Amino acid sequence: MVTFKPSFVAVFVSAWAAVAFAQAPNEAALAPYGGYAGLGKITHDFVERVQKNPRIANFFKDADIERLEAMLTDQFCDVLGGGCKYSGKSMKEVHTNMKVRTADFNALAEDLQDALTAGNVPTYQQNKLIAKLAPMHRDVVEKQ
Repeated sequence: MVTFKPSFVAVFVSAWAAVAFAQAPNEAALAPYGGYAGLGKITHDFVERVQKNPRIANFFKDADIERLEAMLTDQFCDVLGGGCKYSGKSMKEVHTNMKVRTADFNALAEDLQDALTAGNVPTYQQNKLIAKLAPMHRDVVEKQ
């Protein structure tokens, strides 16, 4: 029979609980977006919109769409304080040499706002997410 010292068990349980808590969605922060599942649906709609948008579709033609949706959902969840941790590359790293212009960035933002509206997210909550994402402009758009 294997027995563990109480201190080992306490440390193990504490570490496990910390990891589980850190990854558990904060449903209150995500409620206006339909929870984590709703945020995922909005992200799916958003990605479909950018793929069909003739102004920016070329940026996504070779993308791993499933991974892109997962990364974006976690990134949105993270910036909203939803308890997720975005684990992708930095925006600067991802967009280097893509030649993204301000017009492209704005087209993407319009598609996001349309997806949020279609997902019945209140305007105030839409603006909250977009305001948190807006500073990424400096890392995404190449100086012109």
